[in-house]
Parts: sequence; C-alpha cells; structure tokens
Amino acid sequence: MIMAKFSGNEGRLISSLEVKELRSPHHALEKNIKARGENFIQAEFFGLNTFKKLIDPLGKDCVGFRVYYGAQHEDHDGEEVVIGKGKHTSRLIIVPVDANGKDISKGAGLKDMPANDDAMAGGPTCPSHCN
Repeated sequence: MIMAKFSGNEGRLISSLEVKELRSPHHALEKNIKARGENFIQAEFFGLNTFKKLIDPLGKDCVGFRVYYGAQHEDHDGEEVVIGKGKHTSRLIIVPVDANGKDISKGAGLKDMPANDDAMAGGPTCPSHCN
C-alpha cells in the first residue's frame, strides 16, 4: 500500500465544459436508477459555514477532504426529507484529512468519548433544491 502524503494542492480546477462532460454519463443513468426504485440525486449542496464549523477546530491539521459515497433510505415526497423511510438514496460524506492521508476524527482515541461533528453529510439535493 502506498503511504499518502498530501499538501493541500491535490485535485485540479476544471472548466464548466469539463463539468458538463463529467456529469453527462451520470444523468444518462437517471431512468435506470429510478426504475430500480431509488431516488436519483444529481448533486448535493454543502454550505461554507458548515465547512468552517468542520475544519476550524482542526487548525492546520486539515489539508483537505475525502469524499465518501454512502447511501440511506429517504422519502423525498414531502416538503422535508424523511430519513430511514422511502427509497435507497446515494449520499456524500465529507471527511477532513491530514497530510498523511488519514481521516481526522476529533474524538478518536479518547476512551468512552464518542466523536461528534467529525464529518459533513445530508446537504440539500438536486433536482429538488436546485435552480
């Protein structure tokens, strides 16, 4: 296994054309995803203030983020999303990462202390919350 070393400069900026090209294959799967009885998610929004709450306590230990793919059952039929009921729904989980490539958990290693506010999830989804 390769030991990761991160500087905070990983990833690259892309053009709006590249964004469109990367999104297109996912959009092509919409009918198949809905046919399987799942909610189709185009995107998920995460607020800047929530990012700040996540990383400010970490100081310079956080050099970036790892985005995990997850899923849960959600009902999108009402005004508010109901978690634990409804259809299988893909979701993103955003976790702060240190320079060694390790997920940062504020409560990690503390006996009987569950970690709280270690990651971000549950942002409003598109298409229902997009213009």
